Amino acid sequence: LKQAKRFASLLTRPVSYTRGSDFFHGMRGCMPFLGRHVRFFVSVFACWCASAVDAAQGALRETLRIGLSSNARGKRSALLSAAVAAPEASAAAAPQGAAEAAVPPAPGASTEASTGELITPLPNDTISTEYWSKVDAAISLAGRVTKPPSSFNDPVPTPTPEPWKKVFQASESVIVVDTPLSQANLNNWELATPMPPNAVKAPAEQTHRSMSVVPYDMQIGARIMYGLSEKNTATPPPSQAIVDETFVAQCPMLMFSNQLAVRAPRCGNPYGEWADPATDRVVLRWKPTEQGGLYFGVDSALSGQGSVTFADFTESFSINRYIFDLYNCLKVKRYTVEEAIVKVDQMAAKAYSTSLDHDLSGTREAIFYEYTIKHPNGSAVAKTTLFRMDQDMVNFTWFSDSESPVGQLIAVATRTGHWKRDQWRQCTENPRGWDLTFTDAANFNTAASVQDLRVAAAAVLNMMAYRDEAVGKDGFQHVGEGSLYWSFLSVIFTLLIISVCFMVAMVVCSKKGLDKKMKRFCFRLEQVLLPKRATKIRQPVLHPTY
Repeated sequence: LKQAKRFASLLTRPVSYTRGSDFFHGMRGCMPFLGRHVRFFVSVFACWCASAVDAAQGALRETLRIGLSSNARGKRSALLSAAVAAPEASAAAAPQGAAEAAVPPAPGASTEASTGELITPLPNDTISTEYWSKVDAAISLAGRVTKPPSSFNDPVPTPTPEPWKKVFQASESVIVVDTPLSQANLNNWELATPMPPNAVKAPAEQTHRSMSVVPYDMQIGARIMYGLSEKNTATPPPSQAIVDETFVAQCPMLMFSNQLAVRAPRCGNPYGEWADPATDRVVLRWKPTEQGGLYFGVDSALSGQGSVTFADFTESFSINRYIFDLYNCLKVKRYTVEEAIVKVDQMAAKAYSTSLDHDLSGTREAIFYEYTIKHPNGSAVAKTTLFRMDQDMVNFTWFSDSESPVGQLIAVATRTGHWKRDQWRQCTENPRGWDLTFTDAANFNTAASVQDLRVAAAAVLNMMAYRDEAVGKDGFQHVGEGSLYWSFLSVIFTLLIISVCFMVAMVVCSKKGLDKKMKRFCFRLEQVLLPKRATKIRQPVLHPTY
């Protein structure tokens, strides 16, 4: 820069020349013009040189800064201060509900700097209490601006007013000047007296009031029409799920995962059990009843094991079908289960389906079973696949129409151990029974209650295993048939005894003449209690002309 300025000054300074010299005389007029242009170009060149020097100095400073910042502790302290200052600015600029934008990163975590170098924590790196205070403040700020999710505890929405109600309730807000308090204050000399600084001031009177804008005759007509028209519900009607949950909340609930083990009474215990295979925790206990059904109960700390009624499985009387009703603890029927028995004349010993190849040399008679779970109104909900006697696996599926014979899978039941009939009651080291595994398709609104389809499937599996204990060679279960037949015959005997007693009483009355005495007594009773004629005779209407 110094050399350029010196060169410019040499070109622009005055030059001495001889008056008689033609060369210097000609150059005298053009030197000022040439000096101005040389100064312009020199200035541009000087600016370019200054910018190049500044850029070189900035690059040198950045190189020195990066070289001096190799100390990791210095870098981490700078990043910590930046991380602590970042959440305040981000929380102020973030929209409502953006909770994740306001939380600062942890100082000890790996962070990538602007230069691309990865910073790893050292053994002496710790998260300070100030950092956690900043994090809590950021989370609290985000929680205040985030809209809470809806829940059942939210206040019910206000119902929409009826059209006629809107008419006679039309009003506007007005300011009332002549209030009772203002009139009383006109003669109250105490108001002019200054009050002590710590005195409690009386609440101000409400001067904004609502005034009707509907004329008197229109309001009468609107109220008459409102009384004659249909009213909206005070609160929105609850959904079916809420009604079901409120109803089943009066009974115990079962807590289990997607697996359940059904086991028989064993080792002197009168109760069988439903247990969690993972933890072996007893979920529910069951025992057979005298009528061929099952009782399900849960444990109580006060009354003992299985003392609280959960459900009952009873058999309904039918001539040509096997029907079972599943009741909850309130004795309300929740499901009806129908058992179907199918006999195949010729089938291989180990074959479970005719769609698969099997040995036809040793065919014999085969018995198959199928259970259908129905609603109390008779509509089918789910069913088991057609399984053979002593089969080791049973599938529960949703009920489908005739177009697709097999519905979506709900649960798979597998036999635990090698046993048949009532051998699962034996006191072995490993409990015998059925393991039930549920799929995602078994999700139900009223979970863990009798209305839950998982509980219904487990109850059906339990009934199937219990009835399999007393199955005959013909494939029919005869459990509870004696009690069922006795209940039917007892009704017939009761009717016969009542008929015989009535006939004997009639014969005795006719022989001793009690029938005539009873007739006379009944007629006298009629004369005393019942009027013979009307107490007041209504006169006919007399028409002046016809």
